Amino acid sequence: MSAQLPQRLLRRWRALFALVALALGAVAPVSAAWVTTPWAPEAGEVFDIVPHANAPTQGILVGGAEFFGSGTLGKGIVRLNAATLAQDTGFTASVTQGANAGEVHAIAVQSDGKIVIGGRFDAVNGVARSNIARLNVDGTLDATYTASVTAGSEGILTMVMQPDNSVLIGGGFTQVNSTARDYLARLTPAGALDAGFSNPALDNQVRTLALQPDGAVLAGGFFNVAHGQPRDALVRLTANGSLDTTFANPAITGWVNALYLQPNGQLLVGGSLGTIVGAAREGLARLNANGTLDAGFTVDADGSVHDIVSADASRVVIVGGFENVAGTPLRRVARINYSTGALDPTLTDVGVLNAGFITYTAFSRSPTDVLIGGWFALVDGQSRSNLAQIVEQAGAPLAPSITQTQGLNSGAMVTVAAPADTGSGPVTGYNVTCTPMGPGAPVTASGLSPVALTGMVNGTPYQCVARAVNAAGAGPASAPAMVTPTADGGVVPVPTLSIGALVGLALGCGALMGWRRGRAIRS
Repeated sequence: MSAQLPQRLLRRWRALFALVALALGAVAPVSAAWVTTPWAPEAGEVFDIVPHANAPTQGILVGGAEFFGSGTLGKGIVRLNAATLAQDTGFTASVTQGANAGEVHAIAVQSDGKIVIGGRFDAVNGVARSNIARLNVDGTLDATYTASVTAGSEGILTMVMQPDNSVLIGGGFTQVNSTARDYLARLTPAGALDAGFSNPALDNQVRTLALQPDGAVLAGGFFNVAHGQPRDALVRLTANGSLDTTFANPAITGWVNALYLQPNGQLLVGGSLGTIVGAAREGLARLNANGTLDAGFTVDADGSVHDIVSADASRVVIVGGFENVAGTPLRRVARINYSTGALDPTLTDVGVLNAGFITYTAFSRSPTDVLIGGWFALVDGQSRSNLAQIVEQAGAPLAPSITQTQGLNSGAMVTVAAPADTGSGPVTGYNVTCTPMGPGAPVTASGLSPVALTGMVNGTPYQCVARAVNAAGAGPASAPAMVTPTADGGVVPVPTLSIGALVGLALGCGALMGWRRGRAIRS
């Protein structure tokens, strides 16, 4: 998201996104397990989340655009306390582009804790830096590191730190330290261009990188040529940057956003893939160690996959722009058991809704605790501005359903139907949250159905969700329903939007979003 946007305008747009999400997500989540937490920072687009073990306390680095509310303030990058997720106010980095916040697309941490950041920016802490910089552990600029990446609209999109603190960088650039390098290069620990890593002569941008134990480099992106040879969206290079001819051309007709190297050498590939050697694979596929397609791995997503991160020894979390995985409704977050090649049903739909935009990145704090970042407005029925935490709620009930809403004078009555599965015990009540579609604070109430809410503004539409509660806690949110308090009151049926209304909402948001450039990073 552009850093020029004032906070007031962003709030208005999030309200519009939530309204479109209501139309797009009218089916209740099937999850009994995964819910969002109260942690709700406000952020511009979030592109990368990585651990920072060398922080004074264990930290998590978040790279993106501007962070502007709910205790998380900064430009380009912030550090969170790994235990509490509170912002580390001792971390002082400020990444800018002109007078606005810059964008940090990729973060790589050295063995000594110093942080290399890449993205699209022209200054760090007020000092000129061209799309790449190195920070000290406390976020101050390392003045000795003066690498520059130029001649490309997207700057750096991905980075991988090597064991010797050399860093591989990929993106939309064609020059590094004023020397021609086509979309992929390696820098020494001092920030000099590594002449021992040859120019791969790619013909388009690199969006993701992975490093094999033997030093070979896997690169995925939009390209079709490497070292003058056909290599469609994925290539393997040797440790010195030359073409590895033992790795087959996968002939991907789309592009690659994410790579995950399994311990056995097989490779999970995420993106908007199209086909691989003629076989249809929309968002996710697995290749063998020689680059051939693993035809037995058939778990696929119906939209783009943007990141693949480890959850534990046999499972990964995938995030992106998809609505379903292996035919199961899983909106933008899913977990795959790669040892069995099957969808993991225990990470069920948390309903990341964002009016058609996407989840870019994830970081698994544990198998039951995941941070997600991207461009979204709702998670599990709760307003979340591009950064959220989802956790497993063991034994919680399934999502209930709202069957009727009634606007009252400065309030509402919400009727809730019990969930199909009450989890580990009987439902003892419902938590209902109604969020205004515009200025104002959410209103909450708890109790048996129907649940009465007060303190609402007459004439203002509210979006309401309900959660069933048992002894284990509150389950995931219901599908949202609308209510408008009025002095006269009145029963309002749960709305079903027509295709025309949905298109109108989408076009309205599209017009407001006309300021956004059609940049490839948001594909």
